[in-house]
Amino acid sequence: MKTIGVPGLLTVFLLLTGSGLTAAREEAQDTLSVQSKIDSVYQMQKQIYREIRNEPLTGKRMGVEFNFIRALLIGDDVTLSGGFSLFDVDRNAEIAFPIYYARPNDSKNLREITIDCHYRYFLGNTRNGFYLSGFARFAHLEGYEGEDEISFSDSDDLPRVSSTQDKIGVGVGLGYRKFSYKGPYWGCSFNFGRYLTGRNDIFHSDWDNIASFNNDDGKFILDIELLKFGWAF
Repeated sequence: MKTIGVPGLLTVFLLLTGSGLTAAREEAQDTLSVQSKIDSVYQMQKQIYREIRNEPLTGKRMGVEFNFIRALLIGDDVTLSGGFSLFDVDRNAEIAFPIYYARPNDSKNLREITIDCHYRYFLGNTRNGFYLSGFARFAHLEGYEGEDEISFSDSDDLPRVSSTQDKIGVGVGLGYRKFSYKGPYWGCSFNFGRYLTGRNDIFHSDWDNIASFNNDDGKFILDIELLKFGWAF
């Protein structure tokens, strides 16, 4: 019977130890892999849960909104801003129809009404947060033709030509919306564009008059809405 010497025993011990360490290492790697998969699934479930929870417009088809801050500033001059929206078009989109009306107390100043159609695409996975938009605008203007710098009270010889103008324009915008589950929501937006049809810069308007500020007589469209509140239903 052949005996194994000390070197042989050491060799066998090292082989067994190495095999055990390798097996332990592989088992640890398998455990880490399983744990990593569990963590990944858990994170995915949390993300899905957040997206589901962050859908307050579920079951709501439309909404109406109004700029109450602008309404509170009404004096003798009237400016109103509101509109309505359709929410059931797409999970990430909204179609809105903003309306603006301005009637200065002084009948010589520009009066206008604009109606827009906006397509708003939200940058997140739900309709809460920032969005990009494209829009078209129809504007109806009424007033007296003349230069803004010339006041009607400066001369009685100024021709007072009453005129109307209809214009169509297009533009793009950036905005933010925050919806609640109970219905109320608020938003702000910045829109820029230009008119493609109609004459520009033809009406007299008093730029000290809040109802004539940022009017649609020019070639370019520039709108800033800071606090618009609405109700979804």
